[in-house]
Amino acid sequence: MVKWKKYLCVILSAAMMATCVTGCGSTNEEEGTTRAETKADSQEEQKLEEALTSQLSFDDIGEADKEETVYVLSDASGNVESVLVSNWLKNTEGTDGIHDYTTLTDIENVKGYEQYVENEDGSITWQSNGSDIYYQGVSTEQLPVDVKVSYKLDGTDIEPEELAGKSGKVTIRFDYTNNTTTKVKIGETEKDVLTPFVMLSGVMLPVDKFSNVQVDNGKVISEGSNVIVVGYAVPGLKACLSDGVDDKDIAEAIDDIDIPEYVEITADVEDFSLAMTMTVGVTDLLSTENIEPDIDVTDLAKDIDTLGDSANQLADGSGELLNGLETLKEGTYSLKNGTNDLLTGANSLATYTGQLADGTSKLETAVTSLTQGINSIKTGSYALKNGTATLSTGAAALKTGVDDVYSGEQTLKTGVDALVAGYAGDAESVGAVKGASDLKNGTKTLKDGAKSVSDGAKTVSDGVSTLVEAVSAIPATISGTASAIIAQTGLGSLENIAATMAQLETAATNGGLTGEQMAAYKQLSQAYYSAAAIMQISDTLTAQLGAMSEDMTNLQTGAKAVADGAKTVSDGAATVATGASNLSDGVSALYSGTKAVSDGLKTLISGTKTLKQGAKDVADGAKTVSGSMKDLYEGSVTLSNGGGDLLTATNTLNTSAGSIRDGAKTLSDGVKTLNDGAKTLDDGADELKTGAGTLSEGMSKFNEEGIKKITEMFSGNYQLDIDYIEALFGQEAAYKNYSGALEGITTNVKFIYETGAIE
Repeated sequence: MVKWKKYLCVILSAAMMATCVTGCGSTNEEEGTTRAETKADSQEEQKLEEALTSQLSFDDIGEADKEETVYVLSDASGNVESVLVSNWLKNTEGTDGIHDYTTLTDIENVKGYEQYVENEDGSITWQSNGSDIYYQGVSTEQLPVDVKVSYKLDGTDIEPEELAGKSGKVTIRFDYTNNTTTKVKIGETEKDVLTPFVMLSGVMLPVDKFSNVQVDNGKVISEGSNVIVVGYAVPGLKACLSDGVDDKDIAEAIDDIDIPEYVEITADVEDFSLAMTMTVGVTDLLSTENIEPDIDVTDLAKDIDTLGDSANQLADGSGELLNGLETLKEGTYSLKNGTNDLLTGANSLATYTGQLADGTSKLETAVTSLTQGINSIKTGSYALKNGTATLSTGAAALKTGVDDVYSGEQTLKTGVDALVAGYAGDAESVGAVKGASDLKNGTKTLKDGAKSVSDGAKTVSDGVSTLVEAVSAIPATISGTASAIIAQTGLGSLENIAATMAQLETAATNGGLTGEQMAAYKQLSQAYYSAAAIMQISDTLTAQLGAMSEDMTNLQTGAKAVADGAKTVSDGAATVATGASNLSDGVSALYSGTKAVSDGLKTLISGTKTLKQGAKDVADGAKTVSGSMKDLYEGSVTLSNGGGDLLTATNTLNTSAGSIRDGAKTLSDGVKTLNDGAKTLDDGADELKTGAGTLSEGMSKFNEEGIKKITEMFSGNYQLDIDYIEALFGQEAAYKNYSGALEGITTNVKFIYETGAIE
C-alpha cells in the first residue's frame, strides 16, 4: 500500500498545482563544479540555475554510475542552436580504467588530463588512475522534450527581436513537446507510453523594469534587485494517462485533473530586455525504480472508503476550527480595545499624579509662607481689635461732649437773645449794664467753650481721617491673604478647588480614595474653607466700611461746621469781650457784637446739630466695627491653628505624591506592555482566523476535487489500470540516458535549456 500511495501523491500534486517537488536541495557539489568549468556561465545564469534546481529534491534518486547533464542552447524562441553534454563517470571501485559508451563528438576532459581510447565494439576506455572522469562533448541527437518560447505585447503576438525596448503588458509563454515513446507490456497487451518529464522554466526580471509579475503554474521569488519567476509543467502526462486507462470512471476523473502543460508569465514592463530564460527537465523525480512492481489492491477499496470518511471528518473539523477561531478573534478584539482604554487611563493617571507631585511640592513651600502670613494677620487683627474698641469708646465720649456743647449753646442762645431783646427794647443803663455784665461772663464762657469745641472738632476730623485710612486698607489685606491661599494650591480659583474636590468626592463614591488622595482632599478642603471665610470677612468689612464711609463723611462735615461755627463764636466773643470791656465806647459797638454773637451762635447750633448726628453715627459704626474686629481676631486665631495642621499635612501629601507618581508611571509602563501584547495577540488571532478560513476552504476543495474523485476513480475493478500507471512510472518507460551508456550501469540525466538574450 505504501508504493500505491506514492503514485497517488504524484498525481495529486499535479492536480493541486503545487510545486512538483518539495525539497530545497541542489545539484551535487562535484557536478556543479563541472558545470562551472565546462561552460562559462554569467552570474545571472548561475543564480537562475540555482533557483530552478533548488526547487528539486533528489531524495528518491539513487546513486548512479554515470550522471549526465545536457545543455541545450537556443535562440530567444527556443530554436536549438547547439547541444553540449557534460558527463560524470564515477570510479567507485578506484580502478585504473573506466569503460563507457557515448555518441558524443568533440569529446574533451574538463577536469584533468586523463585520456581515453576507442574500443572495437564502439565503446571507449578512460585511463582514470583511480579517479572520477568529467568530460563533455557535442550531440545532434533528438531531444526528448522540445521547448518553445513565445511572446505577446498587450495581447498581440510579437517576435522577440521586435520586443526589445518596448513597454506595456508582456506575456512570456513556455510550451513543451514530449518526444519520447516506448512500449510496455500491460497484462497480455503492449501499449505505447510517454516517459513523464517534469519541466521547470524560469526567468530573472529586474524590478526597475518589470512590475506586477504573475505566473501560471509556478511562483515568484524575490532576489534583491530582481525577481526570479519559476513555473513547472508535466507535458503529455495527462494525455498518456487518459489514453492508457480503460475504466470510464477513472478516465473521467483523470480528465478533471488539471496537470499543467505550459508555463505563462505576465508582467508590466518599461523598455523591455531579457538576458535569457532557462528550463530544467528531469525524469527521475517521477521514477519508481525502487518500487516493487506488484501492488496488492485487495484492500484498496476499503482503504479508499476510509480515506473518504476521514477527509469528510477533516473538512468538518476544519470548519469547526474556523468557528472557534472566529470566537477567539472576537475575544482578542475586545481585549485589545480594553487594554487601549486601560492604557489611556494609565497615561492620564501618570500625567495627573506627576502634576499632583509637582503641585504638592510647590504647595508645601506656599503653605509655609501662608502660615507665616496667617500669624501676621492674627497679630494685626489683635491690634486692630483693640484699636477699634478704643475708637468705639472715643466715639461714645465724642457724642456725649457734642450733646453737652449743644445744651450749652441752647442756654447761651437764650441769654444772647435776651440780651439783644433787652438792648433793643429798653435803652436804660441798668438793663444794659446788667446785660453787659452777663455778656462779659457769657462771652468768657463762650470763648473757652468755643475753643474746646474747635479743638475737639479738629481732633475728631483728624481721627476720622486716620480711621478711614487705616480701616480702608484692611479688606485689601484680608483679600490678599485669601488670594495667597488659593495661589498656593496651584488651581487658580476657589471654583477650580471646588471642582477638584468634587472629582475626588466622585472617585470616593465610585471606588474609594487612597490614603494619599484623602489627605490631599483634606488639604484642599482646609484651603477652600479658609480662603472662603477670609474672603467673607473681607466682603463684610467692605460692606460695613462702605456704610461707615457716609457716616464718617457726615462726621467730618459736621466737625468742620462746628470748627467754623466755633471760630465765628470765638471771633464774636472776642468782639463782645472788647465791647464789654470798652462799654464806654458805645452801645452801638456792644449791640453789633451781640448781634454777631447771635448770628454766630445760630451757625454754631446748626453745625452742632450736624456734629451731633455724625457723632451718633460714628459711635454706632465704631461699635459695629469693634464687633467685626472681634470676629476677625477670633477667626484669625482659628486660621493660625489650622495653618500649622495644614503645613504638617502638606508635608505628608508631598511625600506621598512622589510615591503615587512613581507607582502611576510603573502602572503606565506595564499597561503599555499589556496593550502591545494584546495588539500582537489580536493580529495573530486575525492571521490564525484567516489561515483557518483558508484551511477550511482548502480542505473542502481538497475533499471535493481530490479525495472524492479518488474514491470515485478507484471504486471498481482497476487492477489493469494500476498496472498501466505502474508501467508509466516504472523502469520500462524510464528515460535512461541521452548520449549513450554501457549495458548494466546505472544512469540519470537532466536537461538544461537556455535561450538567447533579447536586447
